[in-house]
Amino acid sequence: MTSVPAAVPEPWGHNAHYYPAVLRAAPAGCERALDVGCGQGALTRLLSGAVPHVTGVDRDERSIEIARGHHGGAGIAYLVGDFFDIPLEDGSLDLVASVAALHHMEQREALRRMAALLRPGGVLAVIGLARIGSPADLIREIPAQAGYRLHRVASARAMRAGQVASSGYTSPVVWPPPLTYGQTRELARSVLPGVRFRSLLYWRYSLMWSKPA
Repeated sequence: MTSVPAAVPEPWGHNAHYYPAVLRAAPAGCERALDVGCGQGALTRLLSGAVPHVTGVDRDERSIEIARGHHGGAGIAYLVGDFFDIPLEDGSLDLVASVAALHHMEQREALRRMAALLRPGGVLAVIGLARIGSPADLIREIPAQAGYRLHRVASARAMRAGQVASSGYTSPVVWPPPLTYGQTRELARSVLPGVRFRSLLYWRYSLMWSKPA
């Protein structure tokens, strides 16, 4: 497993909250990683602190412009375009990560493509969004709302103190997600045998999968 930076260098958000979990999922000796739907590159930059070669891809040109404007590791490359069209060879990556982007794509084909890009032993780490589809999903709203308020207050204080900064630009949003949590879990299990699916706070889920050797 890779070491995790002590802090996330951007205002708190539902996605940034789970960046450390993505970094912890990286396999030992991870050399090449891909951040699918990288947005403004916050996770890409964090990955570059532990992985020598990281590529971030996103369809939103303005987001990639902002990402390229940040100081980052020498091993970062940003690409504008559709994830399905990027020129990467199957079996060439140690880690494929995606945060809040899977529901922007045809999800079954996206998971298949991500899996194909991994070498044997490589890891797929997805933090995603889904629709509420059961009472259990709805129950998580209560602690999520409470935690959200506390984090937002702390983040606002940090921004006023100049400890974190925001670009002021919001990357494109797709809402509502097409699949429920349960549908997403079943889809992932059908494409990625042995996948670990978890419903998370802050309206997110995680998919963690290691490609069989």
